[in-house]
Amino acid sequence: MDKLYYCNECKRVISNGESCSYCNGSYIDELSVGAPVNVIGTKLKGKVLKIKDNTARLLIRDESNSKFIREYSGEKLRKIL
Repeated sequence: MDKLYYCNECKRVISNGESCSYCNGSYIDELSVGAPVNVIGTKLKGKVLKIKDNTARLLIRDESNSKFIREYSGEKLRKIL
């Protein structure tokens, strides 16, 4: 599966496109490449570079404005407006 989705109500990233497993919302959109996301539990924010097998490769800028690439699972991400 090469697609990730996010809920429009709680902004959590999920793997199925039917309903949100966190808030049971039905307003689901596809997470696209280049979309800004936040890593839950940290202050890291980044943009999606590639989506593969329920993981997303992110281009992250930290507090000192340095760039690096990391992979995170879809459950650890949240969509930013």
